[in-house]
Amino acid sequence: MRRISIILLALLIVIAVRADELLKTIDSLYSQLDKQEGHQRIETLISLSEAYRLVSFDKSLRTGEDAVNYANENGFQKLKGKVLKSLGISAYQSGDYALAISYYQKAMEAYDQVNDLSGKAAVINNLGLVHKLLGENDKALAFYNQAFTIQEQLGDERAYATTNINIASIYYQLGELDKAYDAYYKSQLIFKKLGDSLRYATVTNNIANVYWQWDQNDKALELLDETLEIYQQHHSLLDMSRVIYTKGLIYAYDKGDHEKALEMFRHSLDLREKIGNPQGTGNVVINIANIWMDQQRYTEAFEFYERGLRIHRSIGYVDGILMAYYYMGVAHQKMGNYIESNRYFAKCQEKAAEFEITQYEELIIEGRMKNFAALGDFENFSIQFDHFIDARDTLISKYLDLQTKEAHKSFRIEELMTEIALLSANNTKIKSQLQIYQFGLSSLLILAFLLVLFWLSRKKIKQYRRRKKP
Repeated sequence: MRRISIILLALLIVIAVRADELLKTIDSLYSQLDKQEGHQRIETLISLSEAYRLVSFDKSLRTGEDAVNYANENGFQKLKGKVLKSLGISAYQSGDYALAISYYQKAMEAYDQVNDLSGKAAVINNLGLVHKLLGENDKALAFYNQAFTIQEQLGDERAYATTNINIASIYYQLGELDKAYDAYYKSQLIFKKLGDSLRYATVTNNIANVYWQWDQNDKALELLDETLEIYQQHHSLLDMSRVIYTKGLIYAYDKGDHEKALEMFRHSLDLREKIGNPQGTGNVVINIANIWMDQQRYTEAFEFYERGLRIHRSIGYVDGILMAYYYMGVAHQKMGNYIESNRYFAKCQEKAAEFEITQYEELIIEGRMKNFAALGDFENFSIQFDHFIDARDTLISKYLDLQTKEAHKSFRIEELMTEIALLSANNTKIKSQLQIYQFGLSSLLILAFLLVLFWLSRKKIKQYRRRKKP
């Protein structure tokens, strides 16, 4: 108890110090604002709005809107785009994604009016980030590709290499690991050339994740250690927490070293709570719960599941909510609470259907089959089994379609090869015929030439004879 009190006291001191620093910053910005006009005034209003993000979301928005109005009144259209983009980021960080999208769309319109392609591309990239967080991968990928095209046309290597990381992250999430690796590797080369160590570390971290998915765990850990060293040099606590978290996942689920995994997770959790990273905190908490579940410490497991679920619900993070529901279903199944397990699987399925996420579909069907078999409910087991077969049949059908297409391609290639062989034979035949015709024509020409010579020689002889006559 004493230790917890000390920790809470230390945390309150840190919060108080940070709050005091923010208030000083805000007071300083307000004192500058009274003396400023034009571009400087808008830039200060943007800084004020961003400073308010950690203090009051409403004040952050009001200050940003003041900057928008001032930009409109004075015709600063380009700066208006910058303000709207900043407001979009504020809304995004607060979890109001609909408002973030609205601000980003207005920012795009502002940048369009002044033909600022660089600013527009940055906003489009941010729209991709929001849609990815909402689980709308197709929309996210479309926005990322649009931003990448503009940045590539502008020759902005740093910008399009950064956007390429986002594109790769979609491929990674979709399981298209080869495409993800290629995109990450291209970005890694650019950041290495530019000497941007932080972004190089970010891409290297992502490449480590690809190796992890390829079951090359030692290579993944090697790259993660390289990345961690760079982040430590830059004192980047959030990035450090992410790398340590990934190492924990590898130790937990691939190497089966729960003690090492818990050490990593706790370290990551300390960092994430210190810097205020709710999404990351929720993910770590759920994975700690999974370790307790594997060790049959179900009371601790459900405390952590509930905690993780509360965090993800509060910020509207769909992937985190699905993860919590699914593993709570698995935990209840291991405890023999089969009806309760099905209830959580149903929650997971409903939420996934709402956002058209399919990655849990087959796992849920298998989980329900186990539950109904254990309950002796063979009617519902048969229904789930039919769903299971349908899902597999769909996969097999897609595979067979692919094979058929490949067979058609192969057959068409054979057809073309046959046609080419026939054409080649015909060409050889025609060539032979042409050679015969050429030989015949040449013989006729030679014969005609000889006949002419013979006729001319006869004519000359006759003329000579006539001249010789007396």
